[in-house]
Amino acid sequence: MRRCIFSFVGLIVFGLHGGQAQSTFEGDSPPASFAIANDNVPVNKTPPAIYIKKYVEKNIIEWQKKGEFEKTSDYQNRVNEKARNAKAQELTNQAVDALKRDYAAGITWSELQLSQYDADHETYLIKSTQLGDFALPVSLVDAQSFKQGWNSMKFQNTDFYIKNNKLVLAKLTFSNPADGKNYVYDSQQPTTYAANNITYNFAPIEIDVPKDSRQTYNTKIENKSMVVGKSDVDVNIPKSTTGKPNAYALIIGNEDYTTYQTGLSNEVNVDFAKNDAQVFAEYCKNTLGIPAKQVKLLINATGSQMRQGLAWINNLAGIENGNAELIFYYSGHGLPDEVTKDPYLIPVDVSGTQIQYAIKLEEAYVALTAKPSKQITVFLDACFSGGARNQSLIAMKSVKVKPNNTVDLNNIVVFASSSGDESSAVYKEKQHGYFTYFLLKKLQETKGEVDYKTLSNYLIQNVTKETGLISKKQTPQVMVDPQMQVKWTNLRIK
Repeated sequence: MRRCIFSFVGLIVFGLHGGQAQSTFEGDSPPASFAIANDNVPVNKTPPAIYIKKYVEKNIIEWQKKGEFEKTSDYQNRVNEKARNAKAQELTNQAVDALKRDYAAGITWSELQLSQYDADHETYLIKSTQLGDFALPVSLVDAQSFKQGWNSMKFQNTDFYIKNNKLVLAKLTFSNPADGKNYVYDSQQPTTYAANNITYNFAPIEIDVPKDSRQTYNTKIENKSMVVGKSDVDVNIPKSTTGKPNAYALIIGNEDYTTYQTGLSNEVNVDFAKNDAQVFAEYCKNTLGIPAKQVKLLINATGSQMRQGLAWINNLAGIENGNAELIFYYSGHGLPDEVTKDPYLIPVDVSGTQIQYAIKLEEAYVALTAKPSKQITVFLDACFSGGARNQSLIAMKSVKVKPNNTVDLNNIVVFASSSGDESSAVYKEKQHGYFTYFLLKKLQETKGEVDYKTLSNYLIQNVTKETGLISKKQTPQVMVDPQMQVKWTNLRIK
């Protein structure tokens, strides 16, 4: 289980930073071939994105294979989403280095042309169809010697950066045998690479064999299936062809409490809350059509950051003059006040003994409704009973508190992950909370075209069933303003 407060006492982009491809060239070298896919495409004709992607795919397939003598438990620890991302980053850096070396080796250096010297700026213009035109600093006293040695010039220490999916010259050293001097071209651009926009969408590894077990002598042989990689709802996110210019979403995923509070064990963290929030944000932008700049995502938010987020969405609701459609999503710890039973959202820097500094759920509702809006929807993947897998502030006393739900919803429809004194569980195989997983699943299946009554029935049926299969009781619920008892069932999220 997760998302009730535990012991508070005390969601492929990669940055490319490959090394320089340093080489020495005298005269011309034959063009290199792109051998990764064995298609003999000249590397200077291959877009970097394709070169890098094929390199990573080719090598990561080998890495992802389960070894003949590798235990399943060791394999699952070795091959997972985090490890695969790290391996892809490593291979991406290798690919960038290899690409630059191959590209440099294929340059026809004799095609470089030396233009007339600019004495005022003390530069030569070097013209090249492969590298583009660039200015090389050469001091006035060396200019004639440089020109005289041009035909025997050596080219060294070549480096490139990636821009608009093309390799662009970053550095090149000209070595003049006539005077033994070196002249360096430097693009003055930082060696960061535009290829960090590459997104890898590898399908999850699937090891699937018939489900059967049989007795052979005294040895029981079992066949089993397993899937390694992202959840099915984290990929193939539907894209909307229409936008919602008046819609705004505030999305919070509070997972890491131990970093912000010393003395807490790792078990107090909320498994997969970060992934819950990040993937839901992608559905808001892609499936629901909310403009990206109108989706605010807060990961491991402090109390001040959560209040700033609520102020942000409150202000924008006012700007829309009653036409705004607001979505508030929270995945993380919840806790009730032991005396008043009022439910609170717990920031990562607030402990269970300092609940007065947390975000009262009613405070969030007030911020959402302070300005007139067309529609307000809240999704809470958190419980407020104090019940949890580990000892919590309330569970230490062997007590669960049924939180007070008598708050003024005022035009809000609230989808909550659990009811009463229940706790909210995690669907480990799917890397989400049960509630969030089935919320995303329904958005994926319907491309967001679902009314609230259908969504409510789907969440209650599937979450109750799946948690029941693991002997847990979790019943999602919908809470609405009494004045919307009839209207809410026909509302739609898209």
